[in-house]
Amino acid sequence: MLRGGLLWLILTVPVFQALGQTSQTAFQFVKQSSFTRLSGLGGVNLTSTTDPLFFLQNPASLDSTNENIGSFHYLNFPGGINWGTAGYQWAPEFGGQFAIGLQFVSYGTFDGFDQFGISTGEFSALEFNLQAGYARKRGVFTYGASIKLLGSFLESYQAYALVFDFGVNYKHPVEDFRLGMTVRNLGLSLGTYLPDQKLRLPQDVRFGASFKPKYMPLRFHWTLRNLNSTEQNLEQVEGFGRQAFEKMVWGVEILPAETVSLMVGYNQLIRNQFTGNSGAAAAGFSGGFAFRVKQFEFSYSRAFYNVAGASNLFGISTNFINRRAF
Repeated sequence: MLRGGLLWLILTVPVFQALGQTSQTAFQFVKQSSFTRLSGLGGVNLTSTTDPLFFLQNPASLDSTNENIGSFHYLNFPGGINWGTAGYQWAPEFGGQFAIGLQFVSYGTFDGFDQFGISTGEFSALEFNLQAGYARKRGVFTYGASIKLLGSFLESYQAYALVFDFGVNYKHPVEDFRLGMTVRNLGLSLGTYLPDQKLRLPQDVRFGASFKPKYMPLRFHWTLRNLNSTEQNLEQVEGFGRQAFEKMVWGVEILPAETVSLMVGYNQLIRNQFTGNSGAAAAGFSGGFAFRVKQFEFSYSRAFYNVAGASNLFGISTNFINRRAF
């Protein structure tokens, strides 16, 4: 009777399950990886600078190598959920790097019914994130900040928030080694789904590192997420070790040529959350590739969530000013 991604909607935006509670985390969609290189590396990354859209994860990842590059990505989830992400980066006259991005997700169309089971017609659900970020380099450090306008529309219910991200990245002056840290989604709600309802923002503290050995065509990524909370029911966590393991995300870039790259990632939290009676299968694993043809870069990634479903991501990027430099 319900069409579209109802199951995913319930998992990611469980507002109507908790109307009687004092507060409920909303805008969870900002945690989802919505572009190819991020998804291929496990869904969480702070130190990669291979796409301007990484500023959506950490504003300090804005790098001069992505000046004037526009990036466009489409994500398809099981259940009819469609997601679009676009961004553009440039260097303003006063220095530093500036970027703007938009994430837009449609959960599909649903058949509505009242408490008596009488049809009230179709309704839709969608959310968006309009984000702008700025970063400036000082020696081996890059400091960045971004502002987000978040919106959520569930049938006739609406919610908005204005939040900020802050980040800092360290780049070794000689080696291909980076460290990154970011604090995400600090701000306030501008409007809630219901009167007097309190919405809790998905605040997150993250730390990450990446390293490429000098003579190996590999770059290794490691990220810790949700350092400010357990994100798990403590009664269901078997010890500190498992809890810490679920916060980690691993990724590897394979670089066989200058114009070709392959990505592999693993996310333990996704594997645990989507393990069912049929087992976990490839849940938590992801992979992808990117290659350049003249002035365009094409990319694809696939992330596995359970036995039955996986997400597919397609992307294209290009330099709008200097085609030869891309």
